[in-house]
Amino acid sequence: MEMYEYKTRIEFCDIDENNKLSSKGLLRILGEAAGVHSETVGYGLNHMPQTHLTWMLLNWKIKFFIKPCWNTELLVKTWARSFSKVSSNRDFTVYDNNNNLVAKATSKWVLIASEKFTPVKLTEEIRNTFGEYNSSVFDTEVNDKEKEPESSKFVYDYQIKRRDIDTNHHVNNLYYLDFAYDTLPKDFWEVSFDNIEIIYKKQIRLDDTIKCFYAYDNNQHIVTIKSEDLSVVHAIVKFY
Repeated sequence: MEMYEYKTRIEFCDIDENNKLSSKGLLRILGEAAGVHSETVGYGLNHMPQTHLTWMLLNWKIKFFIKPCWNTELLVKTWARSFSKVSSNRDFTVYDNNNNLVAKATSKWVLIASEKFTPVKLTEEIRNTFGEYNSSVFDTEVNDKEKEPESSKFVYDYQIKRRDIDTNHHVNNLYYLDFAYDTLPKDFWEVSFDNIEIIYKKQIRLDDTIKCFYAYDNNQHIVTIKSEDLSVVHAIVKFY
């Protein structure tokens, strides 16, 4: 199997206050498409008791072209673009029911042992199961070594609650976007960004306190999420 097609609809939880597909809604749909694809080939969440394996997200890069409203039918096409020793790049294109391109995205995932939470080598069997469709939606990769801008300023802190934790026992990847939006200056709360990048650097666990910083650098709004003692960068989120 190479390219996988996933049909869905935009749900109420996926729209913003203007009845348009939100960034968080898009990421939810893309994550669901990736999860269902993995499930169909035997490496999904419901197979974890047998495989003892799960996927962990390392980054996102998305670009919107249009933002449909609630209940619009969507077709998501997704594929494993390339593999390294322990990670896989997965790309996406999203179309509405009139075949208009809604968005494109790329992501990187690492396969981990669900009990030890350590990376697992992507065997030839796993690669062959997913297939490799060598087509990239972007010309450049996400820079996983992105650093916090020197001009970053502290905005707020937050202690992680049980509601923030997912099946990997850490903060769900979607909530990083919530933290980032709450960090943006008030003037940008209602800005509809077409391009977003999220680089996940270190997991956030239950009861951790995070501190969120904001900078405007190189025509980008950049949020850095750090540990309470500032020794760890948990994630960097870029809007432009």
